Amino acid sequence: MPDMKGFADAVALRRVLQKYVDQRVAVLGPPCVGKSTILRHIPGAVDMDMILFPQLSPAEKRVVFQKPWSSPVGKEMARLASSRIVVSPGHPVFATVVIRVDFIIYLKIYDELLLKRVMIRQERRQSFGDVKGIQLQLEADIQKSGIPSVEYFLTEENQGH
Repeated sequence: MPDMKGFADAVALRRVLQKYVDQRVAVLGPPCVGKSTILRHIPGAVDMDMILFPQLSPAEKRVVFQKPWSSPVGKEMARLASSRIVVSPGHPVFATVVIRVDFIIYLKIYDELLLKRVMIRQERRQSFGDVKGIQLQLEADIQKSGIPSVEYFLTEENQGH
């Protein structure tokens, strides 16, 4: 039986993505919201990590993977992603930072569910504080970007858990 986690969200997001098929689209959210799980159900979708991380030097990796997370680390990740990721229409990129696109879909999640998802994913060794900091930075960067955007609210019911 195929893994259905993220399927309901993917179906809903595909409806939004169809409206912007001729534009460069990013689906943004902090770590642990389920981006990788959802994108498996969206043909043509790309994970930012698969594009960016193979291009980073060892020194760049040391910077962006620093613990604890800090705003300068987030800004460096955004700079690297924006300079190295090219988004094509019809191939949305799922990412944790604002990149050069025409439209953003922001995966919004409430703190209680985010905390639960961070705890489930302890193998990533990310603290709730780090993830929350990334979320707040991302929300501010989306607002500052001036890129048209829409929020998609993630709930327990549509997570397939």
